[in-house]
Amino acid sequence: MVNILFMPANDDFIAWIQIPGTTIDYPVVLSDDTRYYLEHTFTGKKSYLGTLFSLGKTDYRTPGKNIAIYGHHIRSNGQVMFSPLISYKKQSFYASHQTIYLDSLYHSDTYIVFAVVNIRSGDWNPSVATFASDDDFLAYIQRARSQSLYETGVEVTAKDRILTLITCDRSFFPKYGRLVVMAVRQEPSNHQLSNN
Repeated sequence: MVNILFMPANDDFIAWIQIPGTTIDYPVVLSDDTRYYLEHTFTGKKSYLGTLFSLGKTDYRTPGKNIAIYGHHIRSNGQVMFSPLISYKKQSFYASHQTIYLDSLYHSDTYIVFAVVNIRSGDWNPSVATFASDDDFLAYIQRARSQSLYETGVEVTAKDRILTLITCDRSFFPKYGRLVVMAVRQEPSNHQLSNN
């Protein structure tokens, strides 16, 4: 869990995400004010960089079946916000960057990437937070696997919980292209993020 003594000063703060070996090492907010966070940094400064965010329906406490986080892909700078996710389109990058750490106000979790998917906005909703049944959840997972750019061999069961990272990918489809990186939660561990 995030250390309360070092918790960032933003009332919408919910988690910190880190992907070792990349520049992704950022706070995440929980908010339905997406327009604001697409255009403002975590500290409130107006910026095209925006802030990583989850929609208000997202259950970090339990945690829910799917925690989805959105962030900008900045074409002019491949090292900021969720821009590094584009590298997951290459299986060689995936091979050395499978692990994602998510420290929330409630849990410290480790996730392993199981699918990397290109979609067009509106084709499919990767941020579904709840599922009517295990079968619905597994159908969702199977769809992601079937559309994944490559096979990872990482197992996901009906009892698992997943993390979904979503960013723009205009190299796939102008304006409406998206890249979705999906990871499955591992058994709770005692990992420690390096910068918080």
